[in-house]
Order: sequence, then structure tokens, then C-alpha cells
Amino acid sequence: MRSALFLGLCVGVLSLSGCAGAFDPYQRPGNWALTGASNETIAQQAADKGDLIQGRSEPGTNGDIAVQGIEKARTGGTEAGLQTTLTATAPGGTSGSD
Repeated sequence: MRSALFLGLCVGVLSLSGCAGAFDPYQRPGNWALTGASNETIAQQAADKGDLIQGRSEPGTNGDIAVQGIEKARTGGTEAGLQTTLTATAPGGTSGSD
């Protein structure tokens, strides 16, 4: 009795495993399918097609600004993002007398 119940359970599980495509909405015929349109749009907008394979750096920079932003985000970023609070200074210099 127990082996018949186990065999029935195994047959049920195996028969339902073949129905996985019927429950996945992307596998049904007539539904959305990947066409590569987003990649085509990006390729049309690229000025240099080689940039799609490997990017290039901005001329005249060595990456210091990017590194500073990453370090700030990892160590001292605020809840509002990477903004720092500004302190007010006197306009026109620090002396106060003209």
C-alpha cells in the first residue's frame, strides 16, 4: 500500500513537471518574445560602434573624479545621496569691512 502511494506520487510529480511551459506566460505561443529591439536601438544611437564592445575614457581625465564619488558613496554618503551640506560664507570676502 505504501509503495503504491509512493509510486503514484512519483508519477504525479513527473507528469506535472512536463507542464512547466504551460504555466509560464513567456513560453506560451502568441505572448511576448525577445526580439533584440532594445539592443538595436542602442546600436543606432552609438556614434562609434566599437564602444558597444568596449567603452573608452573621456579625454583629459584619469578617473579621479569617479574614484572620489565611489569612495564618498561607500564611506560618507548621506541618506539623500552623495550630497554634502554647504556652509554659508560672507559674500565678497572674509574681512567684513570695506
